[in-house]
Amino acid sequence: MTNMCKFCGCTESEAIADARTIGVEQEFQSGIYTCCQIADWAQEQWLAWVEATEQDAEHAGEVMKEPELDEAQGILVPVRFRRPVPWFKNPDGLR
Repeated sequence: MTNMCKFCGCTESEAIADARTIGVEQEFQSGIYTCCQIADWAQEQWLAWVEATEQDAEHAGEVMKEPELDEAQGILVPVRFRRPVPWFKNPDGLR
């Protein structure tokens, strides 16, 4: 096994990945923060992300309402037909 912290259980590569994810990789590598602090912060960020995702899912039904059939109307859009270009059919017509 690689270097594993006996307090938080993180390996060195996990701590570096978590530090990179939360934006404190340089501080971790320079010794300002410990792997245990990084692990706690990464776990906190992950839980906040999961909670926000669940809240978004709860409100998704409110945003994505199906239109009522009475309200739906067809829209007619005028379409211009292209006229054939005379020289395209007869390349000799250019002269």
